[in-house]
Amino acid sequence: MPFVRGYETFTGYFHHSNDYWQQTEQKCYNKPVFDLWKHNSTFSGPAVEHKNGPTCTQDKQKPVDGGKCVYEEEILLGEVLKIIDAHQPAAKPAKPMFLFYSTHLTHMPLQLPEEDLEKFANIKNEYRRSMRAMSHYVDKEVGQVVEKLKESGMWDKTLLVLHSDNGGEIMTQFCGSSNHPLRGGKFSNYEGGIRVNALVSGGFLPRERRGTKLESLFGGEDWLKTYSAIAGVESDWESDVVAVNSGLPDFDGVNQWPVILGELEFAREEIAIGDTSAIEFNGDGDALVGGILRKDGYKILLGAKNKKFKICQDVLTGENYPDGGVVHRIPELVCRICSREPESGCLFNVLRDETESNNLASSQVELFAELLNRVDELQKSIFSPNRGSKDTRACRVAEEKYGGYWGPFL
Repeated sequence: MPFVRGYETFTGYFHHSNDYWQQTEQKCYNKPVFDLWKHNSTFSGPAVEHKNGPTCTQDKQKPVDGGKCVYEEEILLGEVLKIIDAHQPAAKPAKPMFLFYSTHLTHMPLQLPEEDLEKFANIKNEYRRSMRAMSHYVDKEVGQVVEKLKESGMWDKTLLVLHSDNGGEIMTQFCGSSNHPLRGGKFSNYEGGIRVNALVSGGFLPRERRGTKLESLFGGEDWLKTYSAIAGVESDWESDVVAVNSGLPDFDGVNQWPVILGELEFAREEIAIGDTSAIEFNGDGDALVGGILRKDGYKILLGAKNKKFKICQDVLTGENYPDGGVVHRIPELVCRICSREPESGCLFNVLRDETESNNLASSQVELFAELLNRVDELQKSIFSPNRGSKDTRACRVAEEKYGGYWGPFL
């Protein structure tokens, strides 16, 4: 739960996705379960005040019964704007604000207000049209947040960070995404799955750094130490003492603030690429090191042994995919063997070959062996937690305690 990790307020859902209109995800006792929770200093429970009428759907956004029908992103954005309005930057002593806004977009299901879809009516493919409209909606939301920060007088002291968690989903033509010109997408370790859009903005960013481009290695795990350095509490987060004393690994991240400021070219030599032995998407399995990306551009990929070393989505999507431009209509069925042997291994230099089309494994055997040894070394210290399993208590508590909403059940 976010509030267990220090967040004072939280509005969001627990599963990986929910319906944008009905706010439901999965079923208990053959009934859809609602998934929207709210937490603050006086309340922690189902966000029933945001519940829409039973006839509010993607196809019926103006219910004939006159029931409530609000798009979920509008709800989440509203909470963000309220937090900014409530903050008092001039308060003494000063209390800095850390606001984490994780949009539902751009994620399945492909649902949007009709007026936003109509802006892209020129795109024939319905899935691509929805994804383009979703991206535009996010841009619109970010713009509203920026304007609110400016109105509040906070923009000049704000550092705004925007980035994705993975590449666009392309497993089938029904996903609507394209990672052109990169190979693969979400759920794969090709560049299309792990190289994502990111930017840093705001008045706190020195003027001379605005509009510049960084080409150094930067992982999502680096933000903890980067933010703590910016806040002046880097020493407090130098090491996860509790974890280390419990026999768990220390932080993996590094402070990237000197890189953002242009004082340092690289803060890290490499990034370990994660993988899993899980067969099903979002399933449980052993945590694996699925490759290494070095600052010189060399990248090794290693498929999971229990999957016969296969890494799928081995395709290049066109700019307008799924309207053509791909070698297979179901990318998830196109796989490549990335094994421990040079003859069937996978080694690329993504600085010179961003599409991962020139496999160097068999021609640079010593380098392949060096990177493979590094994968093995990192695998020895990887943390692979027991994430538990499905528990029928979750349904019982949702039904009996939370009125048909998902919530804490242990």
